[in-house]
Amino acid sequence: MKLCELLRMGRDRLEKSDVPDADIDADILWQYLSGMNRMDMIMAREDDVDDDKSEAYMKLIEKRSTRIPLQYITGEQNFMGYDFDTAEDVLIPRMDTETLVETALKLVKDANHNVDVLDMCCGSGCIGVSFGLWNKNSRIVLADVSEAAIGLARRNVAKLCAGDDRFEVVRTDLFEQISGKYDLILSNPPYIRSDVIETLMPEVREHEPHLALDGTADGLYFYRIIADKAREYIKDEGYVVFEIGNDQAEDVQYLLVDSGYDDIHVVQDLSGNDRVVYGRYDREDNR
Repeated sequence: MKLCELLRMGRDRLEKSDVPDADIDADILWQYLSGMNRMDMIMAREDDVDDDKSEAYMKLIEKRSTRIPLQYITGEQNFMGYDFDTAEDVLIPRMDTETLVETALKLVKDANHNVDVLDMCCGSGCIGVSFGLWNKNSRIVLADVSEAAIGLARRNVAKLCAGDDRFEVVRTDLFEQISGKYDLILSNPPYIRSDVIETLMPEVREHEPHLALDGTADGLYFYRIIADKAREYIKDEGYVVFEIGNDQAEDVQYLLVDSGYDDIHVVQDLSGNDRVVYGRYDREDNR
């Protein structure tokens, strides 16, 4: 069978299962299996593919057709220019979350000292690791309650930051095992309302960990706790930076105001959706 025919078969199978962007996923799975890049594939479209390789490819296609996320099949996801390992039971990094990292980097771009950063609810570690790789004058603590997330975060630190002692990974239920003070507390906490979970795409609803998604009844549970407790761990005039759902900006701003933060701002992602809320904590103003 020619490669172009095999790719068409893969695409058709994915389309039959209503997989979004079936043609893109079909190509990516072949690249993953074969090691080819896009140009290699174009040049080889009329080449014959042996039976073993065809069978292996269609097994990957069948796996994706069950709506297992592509990133769980390939085992990685690019984020902020770095290829992070992924794993089942840990949330897949999203491009929207890059807005949080970019916002945090801008907040300390003029800092003339080492920046201490806490990545709370770190998941794969994509936020804290990316921040540390883009800002070499930083020390990063990555924290999560999930054993699977902590294992993956450690793996990504070892993969992307080998020999760099600026990174520490801590398993903790929110702030229980956290010590020290931080210039930035970054968090992409679970924020989806419980009653919305069952309406999400099958890739998310059936395969990604609800522990990393479910923000309880109103979606604000973790924002309340983090905004409150962060005051004990944030340096004077340090910032809390949250990722939010696109309808949560007003509620999260109110939570920060109620907890004594000022200089509160909303940042939109590349799609124009509210994606980040941040606020500064001034100890002098809150005595």
